[in-house]
Amino acid sequence: MLKKILIFAVWIAIIILFCTLFCKKSVMICPSVKEYLAVADFKWEWIQVKKWDEIVVDYIWRLKDGTVFDTSIEQVAKWCDKYNEARDYSQGLWFIVWAGQMIAGFDRGVEWMKIWQTKTIEIAPSDAYGEKDESLFMTVKKSQLQSSDQYKEWDVLYAPNWQAVKVHKVTKDEVILDANHELAWQTLIFDITIKEIK
Repeated sequence: MLKKILIFAVWIAIIILFCTLFCKKSVMICPSVKEYLAVADFKWEWIQVKKWDEIVVDYIWRLKDGTVFDTSIEQVAKWCDKYNEARDYSQGLWFIVWAGQMIAGFDRGVEWMKIWQTKTIEIAPSDAYGEKDESLFMTVKKSQLQSSDQYKEWDVLYAPNWQAVKVHKVTKDEVILDANHELAWQTLIFDITIKEIK
């Protein structure tokens, strides 16, 4: 009997190991994001956001794979390793709707929301930071760069005008730079709560 139990336990361990290594993993978002969304949307008021309103929101900014990119919520920031000690998380994010301060998809997403309403919006690249622009890839000879042997893919460099460019590829003689925004072609997901309409 003991032998059968041991054999069964070994088979279970092998199956778990196999799934850990080879099964497709589902995308997990931080548990506190789920907790926040579960309780946030509970006390709407009937005042709605309109164009030119000054509003304050809390948000969780995620990428399509579930990664939290940024958040105004302290608990979520700590849980998802995005906490910034210098940030005042009690303030939320203030902006004027459709004043050009936010990406178009964010403005469109908050319009007509009510105070304390929480909504998840998905923003396509065309309403966010755009698609990849092939004209913003630049090939530079290594001989034109200082310490060119130290560059690696995904390093961030700064042009003389302080524009950030990423190292896209390094070859024997050249470095290919990418001046696209780091979130170009990305679909963005925001969990937004309206805190105040001024």
